[in-house]
Amino acid sequence: MLALGFRADAAVIHLFDAAEKSYLLVGDGTAAADAVVRVPIMDDLAVFSGDCVVAVDRAWALVRDFIGTGAPGELGEWREL
Repeated sequence: MLALGFRADAAVIHLFDAAEKSYLLVGDGTAAADAVVRVPIMDDLAVFSGDCVVAVDRAWALVRDFIGTGAPGELGEWREL
């Protein structure tokens, strides 16, 4: 399962696999690596470092790619939480 959270131009993509592990997609430089970015997750603003933030337009394109291929590995590098 893929989950997308976004606010303004900042997006964070989570991947949840069958082994109940979760991952964050490594950012694309939209935010500085040491930046603090708040993105809505569920009903709260969650805090993320800039190194896992992607541009909203790119995030939507990645979600469309995932829908078409079902292959999260093709979207980029993932970091396990």
